Amino acid sequence: MDEIERQRTLKELTKLNEEISSYKKSQEKHISVKFTEGQMKRLERLQDRIKFNYSYLKEHIHKYGGAGQIKIAGIQYDVFKYILRKQSLNILDPSLFTALDKAMNLVNTAIKEIESIPAIRADWREIELKKPKETVKETKPISVPLELHPKIIEVSSSLFHTGHYSQAIFEAFKAVNNFVKEKTGLSLDGKDLMAKAFREENPVIRLNELKTQSDKDEQEGFMFLYMGAMVGIRNPKAHETIIQEDPHKTLEYLALASLLMRRTEEGTL
Repeated sequence: MDEIERQRTLKELTKLNEEISSYKKSQEKHISVKFTEGQMKRLERLQDRIKFNYSYLKEHIHKYGGAGQIKIAGIQYDVFKYILRKQSLNILDPSLFTALDKAMNLVNTAIKEIESIPAIRADWREIELKKPKETVKETKPISVPLELHPKIIEVSSSLFHTGHYSQAIFEAFKAVNNFVKEKTGLSLDGKDLMAKAFREENPVIRLNELKTQSDKDEQEGFMFLYMGAMVGIRNPKAHETIIQEDPHKTLEYLALASLLMRRTEEGTL
């Protein structure tokens, strides 16, 4: 975890803890005061915010804070699943306060553990690569400049530097999709767009002369790369909350997006 990612995670964990604390105080107030309809809706919205933030941070919480099990009436429950379960907020549950305290302890433990982890500096321009030991005698890291396509740098650089790795990847592949759409004039999107733009027979964008079988294989192979990038990389990043905390893996994704962008740019209509 690099320093940017660590600080962002700590900030979001602290915010989550504040929301859980606020939720607990509201429930405690609810014991003695009958809430209005508006107050109940605010309580529900607070629970929804906790649920959303937990879904994004749960890997960090359980990795650094612990499993988070709680025993209630002889049954083991996951702490967060218990406090975020569908329930009637008009019916007070004494066990809820025990679960809320446990949840805050988990988050606090995760914060302390993450604060103690040495940070790794992520560099946008350089990445350390090692050749396999069995193939070379010298294993000293080799500095390789990473010159990404300007369009990828434009949409992803600031997101990468601020630790928003998943969003940086999504924006890179969205840019690839939009560039193909712009170059071809097709109204399709994603997998269907790539299938028509780069198909082997009569493609809209030719990646080579298509004279030999090798040319045709390359055209077809890249068509599947483009389609796979849309289905397997862009779409999951767009439709789900995915945690990506590895800057080196993020750079590998961005390098693929850069390659697809360059091949699109070099291709002929």
